[in-house]
Amino acid sequence: MKKGIFSVAASVLLAACIASGNAEAANDEYIVKTGDTLWKIASTHKLTVDELKGLNGLEKDSITISQKLIVKKSPSVKKNDKEVIQKSVTVTKQISSISEFKTPVANTDKPIITTLPSLSALALQTETVNIALPLVDTPYKWAGTTTEGFDCSGFIHYVFTNAGLDIQRLDTLGMYNNSTEVLEPVPGDLVFFENTYRKGISHAGIYLGEGQFIHAGTTKVEITKIDSVYWKDKFVGFTRFNQLQNVQ
Repeated sequence: MKKGIFSVAASVLLAACIASGNAEAANDEYIVKTGDTLWKIASTHKLTVDELKGLNGLEKDSITISQKLIVKKSPSVKKNDKEVIQKSVTVTKQISSISEFKTPVANTDKPIITTLPSLSALALQTETVNIALPLVDTPYKWAGTTTEGFDCSGFIHYVFTNAGLDIQRLDTLGMYNNSTEVLEPVPGDLVFFENTYRKGISHAGIYLGEGQFIHAGTTKVEITKIDSVYWKDKFVGFTRFNQLQNVQ
């Protein structure tokens, strides 16, 4: 079932990315459907969540089924696949703003990715977000890897394997070593922290964009801001699983 969902998501994303630059603009209104989130709707219409909320005068992140939202889709001219990918996601982390977080120090020799993922890898990462969001409020459970309860690494393993990525069950340090740092994260990349319950790399989550990540927190799966008081000083950096480099 999950593979079927991923195939549909990937097909839709690929079709959108290969459309001509003179494609017709999207409708001005969108009706909320089951499973929709502000991030999902904003990403589909090439908006940030803040832009979408501003267009509709929304003060909260909650939406209801059948609710009508004003959306806007900016036309773009396709030059190459990398440009299309860059325009199809919200890249909210800027080089200037990252200095507000803690400078990565865990592994200065770690390679850095300066390119965006392939179309298929991007579709898979988008699917991880779709799988992760409904798991909010799932209880925390040490070493948990199922919907009965997750720890931080078990949550990430569950989400990515159900999205279709073949990865081993590793702890946070193992995942960090099995991934490569990225300069411009996209939703579905990993975000790491250090010195939480132990010294060094000790916690991880999945980046959602807009400076937020989803993770198995102390008591439950939750969405948190990277620059919040507790996490800001423990921030290490963003990475992408090495296996995604082979997804074409």
